[in-house]
Amino acid sequence: MSADTPWQGRRYYPISQYFRRRFGERVAKISVSIAETCPNRSPDNALDPCIFCDEWGSAAYPMEKDRALLEQIRFNKNLVSRRLKSQRFLVYFQSYTNTLDKVEILRQRFATALSEDYVDGLVVGTRPDCLPRRIFPLLEEMSQRSYVMVELGAQSFFNDQLEFLKRGHSAEKNIEAVFALARHTHVDIGVHLIFGMPGETPARLIETARIINNLPISNVKLHNLHVLTNTALAQMYRRGEFVPDELDAYADKVILFLRHLAPTVAVQRLAAVASRWDELIAPKWTGQKMQPIDFIENRMRHAGVVQGDLYAADRMPERILLASGQEPNCSG
Repeated sequence: MSADTPWQGRRYYPISQYFRRRFGERVAKISVSIAETCPNRSPDNALDPCIFCDEWGSAAYPMEKDRALLEQIRFNKNLVSRRLKSQRFLVYFQSYTNTLDKVEILRQRFATALSEDYVDGLVVGTRPDCLPRRIFPLLEEMSQRSYVMVELGAQSFFNDQLEFLKRGHSAEKNIEAVFALARHTHVDIGVHLIFGMPGETPARLIETARIINNLPISNVKLHNLHVLTNTALAQMYRRGEFVPDELDAYADKVILFLRHLAPTVAVQRLAAVASRWDELIAPKWTGQKMQPIDFIENRMRHAGVVQGDLYAADRMPERILLASGQEPNCSG
């Protein structure tokens, strides 16, 4: 791929342009906090919480979680529209795991979100091990009414890293969940990935891109592993057992991944943003919204590289194919 990209001068394919191509105009997310827990935090489960997750479960607006759903949508829509100047929106069920409740409860929530005339669709955040078969007809029903994206917290495609994070699911489950969604629904599929863990090598970053390239996934969201108060990772950090990446080291990892990522896969985010600055312990650059994005893109520009310039349309790594039981020609 040449340095002249189809992304209006950007060095990677941003989700904003993906949405603009799909909807014909700028579309922004309205984050809401409705789900109350996840399997790792359920009192009925003996699992530990993920080491990076705080009590808010990734909620963008945790102080609004006690409002009713419609109130959250309207209140947060005003915040987002002032900042992004958007007139059309997707309601993002973000915090915790949003497919744990009964189907009828979920149907009511989704219908409530779609009842607002400025809402063009839904984004449902969940885990790859929280997609029971009963949820697929509902997701398909909603996708027939409007746009629906399911964001899967895959985080890694390597089991030792998932065990380090205490995710409670396997890399094979990530693959299984993606194929199940593609097989039983017409939803858009995105995955979250975390970089900056032990055992991370250039070969693994490249393999992660290859796996994404061979799955029916339209977009990825990248996060750097960062330390928040009241998490197991904070205790590890204080004991010297974990050192987060500085921005230049993290940027190099993202760039290597992007260069091997197919240019048709949109990127939602290049790095995590700690919106609750008072809870951020390290690294401090995670509290900056635009600095990491600008740093990574400038680094790509100076190096003359873009997303997908090392992309090769090869098959999914054999170990993943065999473990997931998929046919070698499955690709997306």
